[in-house]
Amino acid sequence: MLRPLLLAVFCCAIGMPAAGQDSVAATASPTSSDTTFEIPNPAMASEAPQPLQSLVVIVDGEARSWAPLEKGTDVAWEAYRDGRFPQAVPVFARLAEIGHPVAEWLMGNIYFFGQGIPKDYAKAHAMFEASAQQGYFAAFAPTAQMYVQGLGVPADPSKAYYWYNIAAAQLPDSAERTDMMDRREGVAASLTPAQIEAAQKRANIFEPKPVVPPDPEDVDWLQE
Repeated sequence: MLRPLLLAVFCCAIGMPAAGQDSVAATASPTSSDTTFEIPNPAMASEAPQPLQSLVVIVDGEARSWAPLEKGTDVAWEAYRDGRFPQAVPVFARLAEIGHPVAEWLMGNIYFFGQGIPKDYAKAHAMFEASAQQGYFAAFAPTAQMYVQGLGVPADPSKAYYWYNIAAAQLPDSAERTDMMDRREGVAASLTPAQIEAAQKRANIFEPKPVVPPDPEDVDWLQE
């Protein structure tokens, strides 16, 4: 049985945007919580992640790297940051289709903000949560927030609490962890004690389920 383990996760330090279209505070179908948190726009954030790199999955003791499949992402990332979305999006979309967790997170943002393609909250949520299920930290909060507000998915404060709890548990004592815990507690106001306990139990046994990179020779677009 394959038991993949994500060893090296691309470090994503997203700075909170300053103004304008740097972020979106979505307001559709809110829960009883009055607090709305913004989802930062990585194309405009002051501290943005670097191109995809060095993702490794261990399968039965053997390292399987995403690196051979990441060809061209450095150029695509520069295009993305420059706002040349038609040039950038296809590169990340094809990686997301085969399960690259950082590409999934980035496509979540692309669908959320409508960058070069029509805005689609349902696809944004699907991409964010797929990335979060693989344990990619940057995807936890946007997945939770979309559950809070019912964007692209029915509002579900239990699932929002679950993802915020997972995010908070992975952070050291810091202002960021306090913020994540505040978000979680804001959602808790919509839940019963039994629902909170159930969400906590699910979060405590969360294990990332990383996708194993396919063999490069099996990927058609690499052969072009």
